[in-house]
This record gives sequence, C-alpha cells and structure tokens, in this order.
Amino acid sequence: MTPDNIAITRPIHSDVRAIWFSAYGFGWGYRAFELPFEVACEKLGAAGPTTKHSLLAFELGKRQILQVVDRKAGAKTGERLTLTAQDFF
Repeated sequence: MTPDNIAITRPIHSDVRAIWFSAYGFGWGYRAFELPFEVACEKLGAAGPTTKHSLLAFELGKRQILQVVDRKAGAKTGERLTLTAQDFF
C-alpha cells in the first residue's frame, strides 16, 4: 500500500494533549491514531504544544503522517495507536 491510497479523517483535539484521527486503507480498514502535541512539535515543526499549532503541523505534515500510518497500520490491537517520535524518520 502506498500513502496515496490511504484516507485520513479530519483531525480532532482530545483531552489528553493530542490530535486524534482515523485512517482507512484498503486491506486493513479503519485504524484510530493519536498524535501527541510533543511529537507534533518535535517531528512536524509545530511552534508550540497547543491545539492550534498541532493542527497546523498536522495539515502541513500530512505526507509524513501518511507514511507513518502506512507502516503502523498493520497492528491489529483494536486500540488507538499512538504515533511516537521514533515512528518518524
């Protein structure tokens, strides 16, 4: 699967200082993900650990996020998968 074949839902702010979103890929279906504000700052260049900055970094870093989602989507835990700084190259 390539990141071009993955659809991402609109991100939302969670109460745990993170951005939540879902992704759909043919063959693995829907998976839920969490992007902590700190990871958005460190890996996507968010100006600060806030909702506003993290949502902007999410939109600007969507290509990188798609690549990480493509690699992590194989996990079938049924739980929200947290994107960590180590997931980004």
